Amino acid sequence: MDKKVLSTITLVFIIQLFAYSLFAQTVISGRVVDSNGNPISGANVVIKNTTLGTATDNNGEFKLSVPLNGYITIRVSFFGYGTVERIINSTNEVSGLEFVLKETPIDMNAVVVTGTRSEKTMKSTPVLTQAVLAQEIERRGAQNIVEALEMTIPGIEFSSQAQGKSLSLQGIDPQYVVFLVNGERLAGDTYGDIDYSRIGLANIERIEVVKGASSTLYGSNALGGVVNIITKYPVERFSLSASSLMSKYNTQNYRLSTGLRQGKLSSLTSVNFDKTDGYDLLEGNSYRTQEKEDALVLDERLSYALSSHLQLEGNVSFMNKNRENTSPDLYDRSNKDFTYGLKGTWLLNDESNVTLSWHSDNYQLFDKVPTVNELDNYDLQNVYDNLYNNARLQGNLKINSWNKLIVGTEYLQEKLTASRNNIDNKTNTDYIIYAQEDLQFFKRLNLLAGARANHNSVYGWQITPQFSAMYKLLDFTFRGSVSRGYKTPSLKEKYMNFQIPAPGPPMFLVGNENLEPEKSFYTSLSAEYSNSRISVSVIAYHNKIEDMITEDLDSYVVKPGGIIEYRYENLKNVSVKGVDLYLKARIIKNLLFTSTATLSKKIDEITGEEFKNVRNFTGKFSMDYGIKRGKYRFDANLQCNIYGKKSISLMDEVTHQVNDLDLEQFSLWRLTTVHTLNNSYIIRLGVDNIFDYVDSSGGYNTGTPGRTFFLGLGVRI
Repeated sequence: MDKKVLSTITLVFIIQLFAYSLFAQTVISGRVVDSNGNPISGANVVIKNTTLGTATDNNGEFKLSVPLNGYITIRVSFFGYGTVERIINSTNEVSGLEFVLKETPIDMNAVVVTGTRSEKTMKSTPVLTQAVLAQEIERRGAQNIVEALEMTIPGIEFSSQAQGKSLSLQGIDPQYVVFLVNGERLAGDTYGDIDYSRIGLANIERIEVVKGASSTLYGSNALGGVVNIITKYPVERFSLSASSLMSKYNTQNYRLSTGLRQGKLSSLTSVNFDKTDGYDLLEGNSYRTQEKEDALVLDERLSYALSSHLQLEGNVSFMNKNRENTSPDLYDRSNKDFTYGLKGTWLLNDESNVTLSWHSDNYQLFDKVPTVNELDNYDLQNVYDNLYNNARLQGNLKINSWNKLIVGTEYLQEKLTASRNNIDNKTNTDYIIYAQEDLQFFKRLNLLAGARANHNSVYGWQITPQFSAMYKLLDFTFRGSVSRGYKTPSLKEKYMNFQIPAPGPPMFLVGNENLEPEKSFYTSLSAEYSNSRISVSVIAYHNKIEDMITEDLDSYVVKPGGIIEYRYENLKNVSVKGVDLYLKARIIKNLLFTSTATLSKKIDEITGEEFKNVRNFTGKFSMDYGIKRGKYRFDANLQCNIYGKKSISLMDEVTHQVNDLDLEQFSLWRLTTVHTLNNSYIIRLGVDNIFDYVDSSGGYNTGTPGRTFFLGLGVRI
């Protein structure tokens, strides 16, 4: 598999270096400046709804070859400034264009796609979408995708579990949140958590998060929300960036990204390598340990404009991860993933297109079983093999000036063989049709209505409608959403027979083939005020989940030999209610303040009792300061995450009784400074967990090992 990936990437470079234009192109040129007339270097200049684009030079100038004839929309964007669009006629060459960008704390003209599966600006989408740009992630010093999300998105928290990091979004467990890369699902999960190591930061353009039931567009599991990782397209003829970050416990992160654009062909290749020697979260407990790990991730994204109306895209990704388990009950492990995808887009006009895509993702776990005769060597034993295949045909059709229709059909198949769970070649297949109407009235009112018909090979048809509305009044924006969600029982929940690694009598968690699908009903209301200096929003939501599937730890069966058996059941009807508060303001020209707070409750509607394992309060705030003097730029970020109290249930390893462990309120502070010379050479210095908070519970509250300092170096061409 390694040779296959390397051969693919090599072939991509050969094609790119020798590809030349096969048809006439129009040249569009111009200049990008700020409100004072100063040139903006590195601004992105792209053609809307395409992969074609370029970047401005040191004088703020750009030149773009356009294979499309007729009216097109040029979009110009740069971090910290509002995005600008302009319609031009590309039939003839156009020169002397000038785009003026204005500084803004939040770019409400920035484009997002997750809420509607089509390009819409943040200010014009009825489905509330939170977006985090790569530059914001870099300035906060995030070392991985977990830190990037936890620092920036309200209501997101990652706890430390034996299998790794575990997500919570507004009190919703990870199995109800769908993770996507460029709109495509990821294979391989443990209790709903994907392997977050496989998402490198080198090629990320932005992260989009939509909270609440999104099953209309994204199907099963999207009861609690969607996290969509959008990767970059190269916009320059040649670009190269490399960085490293080092901190305590021999923790190292390396990023390499190179982009090439030649005529109609573009390629972006990225490499991520992360490693750590690990550390103990609770001394003497081998299950409360950040294990020694290393992970290598290779990504390639290729696009080609075959004609003035047809664009082709391809992507391939490979991950190899090694983990040394401290527990003597567990083998060391190797994790591998191979993903590839193909997509063709037919551009009907500037606002309409049809796409046909295929996506395949194969995630595998291997135990490193020592050989009998050579103890220093090992054999790889495949213990988990999960495959997703997904085909999609979708049309984004502009019917008229006030009506846009999205219609599509999908085929989704999941296969799972997992000897560790005693699952042998089980399959789950879905056939899907979905449609969504986007109606714009009087420039103030935008309505969105859609439905998804999903036929599962076991559970038959599921219908999930969704309705959203947005109304604008001066600088205020009001949004409301009502949607149904569903989740079919996973292959693990139905078929697994897993021995829980704990001392004492053997304990097993087993599946249940009689499980019923889970359903949800989600409502939300939000109000937002935004201008050039400040943005304030409040979002109230209610997510009701019926027939929730969970492990029944309150009852078990004792089988011959003293074997204790627990099983999955449809046990609960759960209600999650909460409010998100968000503030972003430019205090002075160079100082930006951001603050978020999430207040939530999770209630068992059968007993009326509140869940104790959900934090009723989490908050984040950060201050960003940036100043430029000549060729030197200084940026500083002070970040604070505050976590309220909660309790978790733990099973005693000897008595097998379930007891509550109370976790205290705490806060974590981080300071990151970034020093940039000539827009090319970068030094990052910072300290994480400034006040050296130590989790007395042994990592159940937080996985931090204490105060750590970090140093990073980078270069971009």
